[in-house]
Amino acid sequence: MKKRYSLIVALLVTSLSGCYAPQNYDNQVQISRTGQYQVDVDTDVVGGYFLAFKNESKVKNKPIPEQDLKKLLAGCEKEFNDVVALDAKNGKHIISSKYLGECKGHLTLKYTGNIIQEKEFNATIGSAQGDGFYIPVDFKYDVKSKQIIINSKTKADRYALEMYGNHAYNGKLSIKTDGKVISTNSDSKPYWGLIGTYKWNTKDMTTPDAQMVISTATGG
Repeated sequence: MKKRYSLIVALLVTSLSGCYAPQNYDNQVQISRTGQYQVDVDTDVVGGYFLAFKNESKVKNKPIPEQDLKKLLAGCEKEFNDVVALDAKNGKHIISSKYLGECKGHLTLKYTGNIIQEKEFNATIGSAQGDGFYIPVDFKYDVKSKQIIINSKTKADRYALEMYGNHAYNGKLSIKTDGKVISTNSDSKPYWGLIGTYKWNTKDMTTPDAQMVISTATGG
């Protein structure tokens, strides 16, 4: 079991969700062509290690040893609280948090800033050790093209799909902007391109990443 645990830890470092995977999330982004943005996140999170062990147990049709389960649950709660404390010290983006037990929790987060000045934005909160909460909202500013490029990763790699099995990874992303949208793969668009928001629905871990390119050039 220890060898298998070490393998899972190693694979999780390179997989989609890190240690805590999002679930039932609602990510709302407002971003101007001047670079000003606000990101509001409301999400459940589930421990990645816990999901991996549950999936392995199901595949092998063997229950997780009680001693290992206790250690796993204790580790989940400690990690959740440690990352919340880390954000309170360094980021202060978590507006509220609640650990729900069984390696599950709930978070609300808020970010504001200017992407033209910052160049890159990533909502994921984590420590140098790789612990943390994965939040599928990220974008960057390309100085040369004067474009805001959004690429919020939702599609899992094969390691995550193998380890997490049928994890109910789902959520919504909405983006409102006054900039000219050059391209997007959103599921729905604003009426006449002016009223409303661009929206994506993540149904599972195979849903394509949300993508959008916004021009910040004067005159669109």
